Amino acid sequence: MRAVSERRKSEVAARINGSSYETSDARGSSSTLPSYLPGLNAAGPDGIYDLVCIGFGPASLAIAVALHDLQDPTLGDHLTNLSPKVRFLEQQTGFYWHAGMLLPGAKMQISFIKDLATLRDPCSHFTFLNYLKLHDRLVQFSNLDTFLPSRLEFEDYLRWSAEHFAHLVDYGQEVSHIRPLQKRDLQKCDCLEVRSKDLATGEVTTKITKNVVIAAGGRPSKPNTFPEDHDRILHSSEYSTRIKQILPVKDKPYQVAVIGSGQSAAEVFNDLHTRYPNSCTSIIFRDTALRPSDDSPFVNEMFNPEAVDKFFDQPDDLRSKALKKNKATNYSVVRLALLEKIYEDQYMQSVQEPNKEL
Repeated sequence: MRAVSERRKSEVAARINGSSYETSDARGSSSTLPSYLPGLNAAGPDGIYDLVCIGFGPASLAIAVALHDLQDPTLGDHLTNLSPKVRFLEQQTGFYWHAGMLLPGAKMQISFIKDLATLRDPCSHFTFLNYLKLHDRLVQFSNLDTFLPSRLEFEDYLRWSAEHFAHLVDYGQEVSHIRPLQKRDLQKCDCLEVRSKDLATGEVTTKITKNVVIAAGGRPSKPNTFPEDHDRILHSSEYSTRIKQILPVKDKPYQVAVIGSGQSAAEVFNDLHTRYPNSCTSIIFRDTALRPSDDSPFVNEMFNPEAVDKFFDQPDDLRSKALKKNKATNYSVVRLALLEKIYEDQYMQSVQEPNKEL
């Protein structure tokens, strides 16, 4: 333990002297890692990976961080003989997290403590608080008196974390198939073949791995009532990246409808009201009212790490009942603060424009 402590002191001194290992992104912010950590590896001489992850969003990023932290001798659960060979295949051209919903004023819906590392090990390099410290915003953030950072800042935190593993990620890759491989001298399959295509060049590559994690994320879904491809029908996932192309004039009196009653629909509705003040914006949903999300403490325990195994071990009927009972935590619900803001905005509109037909 003393040797570790001395290394940590040397690392701190190196950072002060500006001699630590750093990687920088295009915006100029730095990602600093202790220089004595070996990091994750590419495939070895046999060309076989220990793990290939399909998708490189927050789930795969959390796996990369956890594997990295297992090699850190300053952390409690490190494994000195661990040197995993991993690769991540991502269809997007870079790391993006909800790019279409990075709206002004949009907040996270969960505490920053549930970041990539804190609940597993608060001493990790990859905690949100350490990100703030390295970006000289820790004190200022504490003055905000909140556990809910802006979505824009949390996306920047995830991007900063992802940059540490850029050498292990193949972006612009579309995975076409995964199939088991059987060694000639064995009766069982001990490896998997993952085939992907480079979307820019069309080149097809194959990777052999002992394990595969599929973390491809969700796909945008539109009601069947609407045409699949229409220039003026947007899914919320592409809202902020396309809305200015469709509605380019801020002061024009557009007619816009938002379909849905969840957090994303409410955020888009709220943004449209601000972005296009002369437009008539409606929000349409099946329920009788927009309803608040339930983030009360006892209900929130369903998201505790130990609750995962308990839920998984239950019979299918009990799992279905549990999902229905706890639907108000995340589905077709809106955070109370946003609900109250939308209601107040509508009330003030009725004061300023009493004619509701306008």
